[in-house]
Amino acid sequence: MQYCYYKAHLKTESRFQKKQKELLQKFLRVIPNALIIVGATAVMTVFYPMISYQLNASRWNNKKIVAPLTKNELAIDKNLAYQNQNKAEATDPVMAYQQENAPQIVDFDYTKASNWFSNPEKENKTEKKELVSTYTLSIPKLDIENMKVLINGENLDESLIQYAGTALPGEYGNPVIFGHSVLPVFYNPKNYMSVFSKIPTLKEGDEIFVSFDGIEYKYEVESYHEVEPDEIEVLEQRYDRKTLTLITCVPPGTYLRRGVVLAKLVQD
Repeated sequence: MQYCYYKAHLKTESRFQKKQKELLQKFLRVIPNALIIVGATAVMTVFYPMISYQLNASRWNNKKIVAPLTKNELAIDKNLAYQNQNKAEATDPVMAYQQENAPQIVDFDYTKASNWFSNPEKENKTEKKELVSTYTLSIPKLDIENMKVLINGENLDESLIQYAGTALPGEYGNPVIFGHSVLPVFYNPKNYMSVFSKIPTLKEGDEIFVSFDGIEYKYEVESYHEVEPDEIEVLEQRYDRKTLTLITCVPPGTYLRRGVVLAKLVQD
């Protein structure tokens, strides 16, 4: 029996196929490193703003004002004040009426603008408020320019909101303005949903300009502190000086606390 053998042809790869194979191998080697970088970037995007915020907030926390009275003395004085007020209400019909018609503080979710403004229909009807319901606010350091502030407003995605019943800009008292915040990476000074994201970074002496009823008022940052959502004492009015308060949620991108910037009027 005869056998025949045929020489097999070797399969050879073209230069193009070799190049494609090399590129695929390189791509597969790069993928793990790329995923690590993307993951690390995502983590830093979330946590770095919080860490940076805490470091910045500690700068203000070191400047605590020493109270002339201890907490126990303050508690005693507060109880005495309540007792005196109750006695006065019993004999003074005017104070009794004011107490009866005062806004009631309830446990609301203060992350919603509507809950920061109790009894909006009971707006103080001064002549000036009827004429002027909006004004503008600018903070050069944060590139905030002529952002609208609506007095006794509701929608924080359409404007900044001034708490109803607080003083007007330039007057004795404390206008309180509330605005939204997000993670700093999404900060846009022209977007009302993020406009107050960086106000915790303001330093003492930074300028805030308010244009109200044709007059521009200049304020300078005086202090920064934080409060819990139910600590609405920051809305109180003191008529021995002219101040301005800006409030937003902190840390940026969360609703855990309220960051409060206090500024004083230096020019009108």
